[in-house]
Amino acid sequence: MRKMNLFVYLVTDDKYFKDRDLVSTIEQALQGGATAIQYRFKNKSARQMYEELLVLRELTKRYGADLVVNDRVDLAMAVGADGVHVGKQDLPPDVVRKIVGDSMYIGYSVNSVEELKEVDHLPIDYIGFGSVYETTTKENYKLVGIEGLRQAVKLTSKPIVAIGGITHYRVKKVLEAGAKGIAVVSAILGFEDVKKATQSLVEACRSVHRERFFMP
Repeated sequence: MRKMNLFVYLVTDDKYFKDRDLVSTIEQALQGGATAIQYRFKNKSARQMYEELLVLRELTKRYGADLVVNDRVDLAMAVGADGVHVGKQDLPPDVVRKIVGDSMYIGYSVNSVEELKEVDHLPIDYIGFGSVYETTTKENYKLVGIEGLRQAVKLTSKPIVAIGGITHYRVKKVLEAGAKGIAVVSAILGFEDVKKATQSLVEACRSVHRERFFMP
């Protein structure tokens, strides 16, 4: 399995790219220090997604970042992505593992501590857990809160990536609760200056780790 680099993990969303160029926007996030990009679009043809992913694959390699494909295992395989992310409406993780083998890692979305208990035995490599805070990105989300995140971290040995309403001033609480990384949409794509927004998140994450390192 490939090493995961999900420290600052940008997830794309259709509504943020209506008047934006995909590639240049993603490159700005990578310049700002994003360590992983999840390609997640619901309203594009398979051919268009494939062609965009080919470009993003080269771009993420250039910046040393991971490329993860949401849902579409076929496209992830076709472009040699680092990982694929699925949820309960997608192919089951054990089926995904049969398809991808050890060529890429598998992420899985979980919306409650109870659901985490049910899926922890599955062949997944990291868990996307949230929504930690209120969010405008998803309409029908379940709020788990910081306390739910703390409980989740204690229940699994798998790394947890927190998602949902995370901003640079909430990073400290999220990482101190035990998350190994943060997945964001609007905290980066909601700003005109994507590079600067990414840099703010990266610096917030690094400052937490510096505090831990220098604690007596």
